[in-house]
Amino acid sequence: MDLVGRGLVPRPQAEHCLKIWQQYLKAGKEISLSDLFAKARILTPTQAAVISRDHLLARQPFKNYRLLREIGECGMAVVYEASYTPVNARVALKILDTAFCLQDAFRLRFKREAGIVQRLEHPNIVEGREYATEDGVDFYAMAFVDGLSLIDLLDDGVVLPERLCLSVTMQVASAIDHMRQKGIVHRDIKPANLVLDPKGVVRIIDFGLAKVMTGMRADTGEDTTVGTLEYMSPEQCVGRADVDARADIYSLGASLFHMLTGSLPFQGSPEEIMYGHVKRALEFTPEQRARISPQVQYVLRKAMAKSPDERYPTGEALVAELRALCAGVLAQPLVLPVEVDDAHVEEAPIPLKPQGPQAPSLRRPGTGDRPGGSRVRRRPFRR
Repeated sequence: MDLVGRGLVPRPQAEHCLKIWQQYLKAGKEISLSDLFAKARILTPTQAAVISRDHLLARQPFKNYRLLREIGECGMAVVYEASYTPVNARVALKILDTAFCLQDAFRLRFKREAGIVQRLEHPNIVEGREYATEDGVDFYAMAFVDGLSLIDLLDDGVVLPERLCLSVTMQVASAIDHMRQKGIVHRDIKPANLVLDPKGVVRIIDFGLAKVMTGMRADTGEDTTVGTLEYMSPEQCVGRADVDARADIYSLGASLFHMLTGSLPFQGSPEEIMYGHVKRALEFTPEQRARISPQVQYVLRKAMAKSPDERYPTGEALVAELRALCAGVLAQPLVLPVEVDDAHVEEAPIPLKPQGPQAPSLRRPGTGDRPGGSRVRRRPFRR
């Protein structure tokens, strides 16, 4: 078991459980090794259930949450669609994997991530709610984003209209500006972290790599070369510790290129992609030049400039430039892909009965909880 090899559980007790488990198997009795770890009190029952995800839905280990289905993995954690049972609020529950729950450094990072989400209040950022620890497992709740990630659309070969791509870019740029004002850099803006809903609203859903800009090196104590290589800014590629919102602007530009063309700005081996971000000028094929207006090509080149000083200094500046240069495109009707339409969703198995009139609410002041019974789309979380 990986927990033993990494020194996260005591080896003698673990090896004893392994021998017992092998005896059970020889006798034709089915029992999971994680259950034996729980019986031996090496792991808590909930930690064991998180490892054995097949049993997590059956066990329902969290007192105020009913887990409905696994919807994705995000680095150190697994994400479930869930119902906050006191008020039937529909949430996404991000649960820290047991291996990381056994390491204080990772628990601290996870708690910081939850804290960052909770301090942000913007219509294009997922709403953070409760952070908690139960039976040795850390988790936090977010409002469930009803939509489809842009990477799912792109992977399915869906052609995104230029008008929609610009709308998404302006919304995300506004969110980046909000984060900048709060002293936060996201460091992982990409289509997989952007969910589009049936009204054309996009939300950033994953803050696993987000950090507070002030004192970042001392705050993280980790390798500063983080992000997703295909969308990573040059300064992230070379491991600079002083990245700021302009790195997010670069990643947004790379995401816009992907949305418009269906291709990544730089391709090849990891080394070739990194070299492209750091050294190669952004180029457009004849087909791409025919499809992308000259004004948007200009915006892409500026957003993806190698030097942060040559990029848009803020998300607000990027939005202003798009409004000035692309007024004609932005005046066109917003057409959404049919894949995001309400006809392409499925019923969520969330109970409609209220759980009691005195139940506490998870909602922020001034916001409303969406009741259960709504419809959901596939894979809103993806890494």
